[in-house]
Amino acid sequence: MIAAEGPTVVASQREVARRLGLSHTALQKAQQAGRIAPEPGGGWDVEKVRAGLAASSDPTRKTAAIAARGPAPPASPAAPPRPMVAPPAPEPLPGGSSFHNARTANEVLKAQERKLRLEERRGQLVDKARALMLVHRLAKEERDAILAWPARVAAELAAELGVDAHRLQTLMDARLRQHLAERHDVRVSIG
Repeated sequence: MIAAEGPTVVASQREVARRLGLSHTALQKAQQAGRIAPEPGGGWDVEKVRAGLAASSDPTRKTAAIAARGPAPPASPAAPPRPMVAPPAPEPLPGGSSFHNARTANEVLKAQERKLRLEERRGQLVDKARALMLVHRLAKEERDAILAWPARVAAELAAELGVDAHRLQTLMDARLRQHLAERHDVRVSIG
């Protein structure tokens, strides 16, 4: 069932595995993971399977090296040993990335995570919820101190101005509460 011209299409996944020198199980796993797929007619294009495996496999693993290298040479005492060929640079997958790109992105994320943990241990990072709670507590304490101020200074100011101390305290308290009410909608947001 080999086409005379064009791609080499075989009927079974086992035949593809034999031609690539891989186990049938390895190809089944690759198909289940969506790394390879049969042709619309149900056959298997050997070169497409080889390219799909090479592009989506870990280059350090045996499957990718075998898929990139090609089929296993026939066992013949007369044939010289086939030299190991480095796998070609992986082609991007249909989604736009290769295994190499995905692995690089994963390593970058792990490095960033380690950096954040280190900064947190050094005290350079703080928990967002805790920071907001502390800011809220500080704002409440300041509001309470501002509201207590008229009672502390009204008698002294009234004596200097020669006015009724109770009336001065009442006016100052009302104006401060009005000012704080106008500022009530100020929100703290941390990135």
